[in-house]
Amino acid sequence: MAETFLTPMVDVTISKLISAIADQINLAVSWKAELRRLKDTLTMIRGLLQRVGERQVTDPDVKLWLERLRDAASDADDVLDEVAYENLKRKIEIQNHIRRKVCYYFSLSNPLIFQMKMAKKIKNIIATVDDINKQAQGFRLQPIPVGLGVDHRRGNPQTTSFCDVSQVVGRDDDVSRIVELLIDTANQLPLRVISIIGMGGLGKTTLAQSVRNKLKKEGIKNDFAKIVWVCVSENFDVERILKEMLESVTGSGCGNITNVDTVIQNIQNELVGENYLLILDDVWNLERQKWEELRRILLGIGNNSRSRIVVTTRDERVASTMGTLPEHKYHLKELEKDARLFIIKQRAFGNSSIPSDLEPIGREIAEKCGGVPLVANVIGATLCNSRNIDDWLSIKNKMKAPELQKEDGGILSILKLSFDRLPDPALKQCFAFCSIFPKDYVMQRKILIELWMAEGFIQSPEGSSKSMEDIGDEYFNDLLSYSLFQVVDRDVILGHLSCKMHDLIHDLAQSVSKHNTVILESISERNIPNNVQHLNLIYGGEMVPTILGDVAHNLHTLFSKHDFFSGMQTDLKRLRVLNLCGAVIEELPFYFDNMKSLRFLGISSTNIKELPKSFSKLYNLQTFRFMFCEYLKMPSEGVGYLINLRHIYFIGEGHMPANVGRLTSLQTLGSMMGSFFVGTRKGLKIEELGSLSRLKGSLVITNLELVKDKSEAKLAKLHEKAVDELRLCWGCNRSELELEGSHDEDVLEGLRPHSNLQRLKIDSYGGKNLPSWILSANELFSPNNYNLVQLDIRHCRKLNSIPVINGHSSLKQLTIWDCSGLTSIANGAFEKMSLEKISIRRCPKLESLGATCLPLGLKELYIGGLSGEAEESLDFSFIHHIHASLEKLSLFEWKNLTQLPHQIQHLTALRELKIESFIELDALPEWLGNLSSLVSLAIEDCKNLKRLPSAEAIRCLAKLKELRIRACPGLMESCDEETGAEWPKISHIPNINLC
Repeated sequence: MAETFLTPMVDVTISKLISAIADQINLAVSWKAELRRLKDTLTMIRGLLQRVGERQVTDPDVKLWLERLRDAASDADDVLDEVAYENLKRKIEIQNHIRRKVCYYFSLSNPLIFQMKMAKKIKNIIATVDDINKQAQGFRLQPIPVGLGVDHRRGNPQTTSFCDVSQVVGRDDDVSRIVELLIDTANQLPLRVISIIGMGGLGKTTLAQSVRNKLKKEGIKNDFAKIVWVCVSENFDVERILKEMLESVTGSGCGNITNVDTVIQNIQNELVGENYLLILDDVWNLERQKWEELRRILLGIGNNSRSRIVVTTRDERVASTMGTLPEHKYHLKELEKDARLFIIKQRAFGNSSIPSDLEPIGREIAEKCGGVPLVANVIGATLCNSRNIDDWLSIKNKMKAPELQKEDGGILSILKLSFDRLPDPALKQCFAFCSIFPKDYVMQRKILIELWMAEGFIQSPEGSSKSMEDIGDEYFNDLLSYSLFQVVDRDVILGHLSCKMHDLIHDLAQSVSKHNTVILESISERNIPNNVQHLNLIYGGEMVPTILGDVAHNLHTLFSKHDFFSGMQTDLKRLRVLNLCGAVIEELPFYFDNMKSLRFLGISSTNIKELPKSFSKLYNLQTFRFMFCEYLKMPSEGVGYLINLRHIYFIGEGHMPANVGRLTSLQTLGSMMGSFFVGTRKGLKIEELGSLSRLKGSLVITNLELVKDKSEAKLAKLHEKAVDELRLCWGCNRSELELEGSHDEDVLEGLRPHSNLQRLKIDSYGGKNLPSWILSANELFSPNNYNLVQLDIRHCRKLNSIPVINGHSSLKQLTIWDCSGLTSIANGAFEKMSLEKISIRRCPKLESLGATCLPLGLKELYIGGLSGEAEESLDFSFIHHIHASLEKLSLFEWKNLTQLPHQIQHLTALRELKIESFIELDALPEWLGNLSSLVSLAIEDCKNLKRLPSAEAIRCLAKLKELRIRACPGLMESCDEETGAEWPKISHIPNINLC
């Protein structure tokens, strides 16, 4: 399969060359004619590439011709990159008034000598390319004009169903059977193991996800207090599994916990006395002692008689190794033909019906999918929106029913059809590049796009207004659409944030790029081919692999967890990506200036102490990631010379580079924990933001108390920056005297954002009033041209009132937290918005909450921590506005109320109710039974609460699946399963958690 990847790889390189030549022609002094000639020849050769097709596999002469063309294109790429670098270097020197007549730092700084050398190299390349072009005539290839080839690009990608197990087809019976095995009480063996066994692509992981969802959503009796998910993959590392168990249980990382005993103790604390379900996905381990080590630890955790383990594996021997009884081995069968056809139709046409002339072909294709849903999914996605019968026939005729006994070989040949039909050679390169990551690796969208850019896979078409990042987003969504990526995490506003590849899809990526990409997992695993371009050293031993000169010379990409520089025998002149994130390294090499092509540098989570002086010469650098570098000291001059930088990631004020205002291509600055920290010295003032008009994504501005007035704030020119999210932060530790003398209102007025803004957070603002651009968006933004979705106001001690807010019709979420000076919210304050979620917390002076302040259609309300006056005056009459829409209600810190507000009983749509810190409450009301839609009830920190409503009232809560009681000593005692008087009232509820 790797042979067929040569054409798209060469095509992308040539396309990039043609674009680079066009850029350099106007700058060249002595070789304009040569560059034009080279461009014309390459354009002609690119047209020939589309005629090569399968001949690159069947004809060895064509294959050798392609390899020769690849090498020549790579040499040309190096030369043009060097030319572009030199032009950029001189531009920076001029900008900084550096004019030298003798050599400085670079041996070729003299422009005349440099031009003579480059002219000679370009003439040699032209001679080689001309010869290659003549050689192609012997193959009788007729060029296709570029842009007139077959284009299989479809309409808008459909990318919403990848992890939606509610749309799983044809597996309902399998889900029910697995659930029956889990809840069966006939055999009370501790830690019963149920193994789902089947070949790759059958949907074992999806079936396990469906089982998990069924248990969670339907509240089946004998449900599990916790469901823990760990993707094991090929490396059965007990310590890693335990850490991922802890992360799954707590919903957060392990932080700095490195001691295994501490990890085990934390898991024990979370699961003590509880029955849990542990899902170990994609297990390959055949070593009994590793499983016994993990099992021994698990036996000391939770309630083992009712806890269960689900294993997914391709190998029945793995199930036996893990002690699965024969009756608990579930062999997943191939998907029925009708279900396969349904998947193909759904992926190809969504909810639309399949054309009658295509359905018979679709049935034949479904037959050839061999019962494997992954194949049906990918093939259907490949034909998405295509109503061309020739496309369908082409796929059908190329498919051969996979030999299921041969495991993955037959399936890969079918999946390869989807790769072959990717509409753009660059898209094929982007996909193949992902083989540099190990299996089950979660790929972050932004990082992946930045890597594609650095490799040169993404080029903006001539005359296009799209940025490389925009095109990268399209490529990412296309690969999702083709089912070659699967969504792991997504955001309502920002879209898909991360993805991974199914193991078989990863095998496909490796098969097409096996001569190009190597993952080295052990030091003696294999020799690294000299022509490898992308290398990932994930070897975890003490010996550091040595990268030989011939290998290093060709490397474009290097990922490493080691300090390999001491063993380097040559420079990495062609390197475009250097990713050392998490590496055991304290020092970078001094010869960075020789890495002229470097465009991506990642050193996050390392102990590197300083950047070498040559770092300032990385003029091509586009992305620099240095988060969590505790010991790193930034150079005083900052990164102002690196004018090609588009993305900088760091955490902490001490790591913010000075003079970022020179980086006019910058799109990303900092992180969600801080982007721009305002300082007082030159290069750190807020005016640095003024020239950064291309910033996107999130922008966090901190230390705004150092901005003097509105005019200085305006220098940031926030209204010109189309960021999605903006956080404006003042110092949180200012005294009352400092707040009284502040200019915060003036400054905030000058920080008017762009109309594209979707999320706005204001933190520790010291003004009494909100700015005009929040209170009346119509005054500042054109009608229907503002997009604010979330407004978050926190820790604003002097803010005294919230008046009626106009013009933000798109606003969905409003948060007001810890505003100690807030006294009132006006009647109708939010009525003109389409708010779905409001959270008002810890505003102890809030005496007036307008009875009509809440909008129709509100779905979530979190309110509490108000003044005693507000508690007494708030009659919850606003309930009638939202009784049919409110689904979640959280009431907390109502210290003076002795009973729940009776109006709550009219919330007919309420699904979740949380009651917290009602100090005087001693019993829940009988009318609680009127909440017929209630699914979840949580009661926390109600010290005097002892009684629930009657058994009859609780039985009226027919949909109640979850009851959580925490820090309520009296009620917890009365609800004890063995001795509690209230237990009979709640014993039927599927999920009860007392802690």
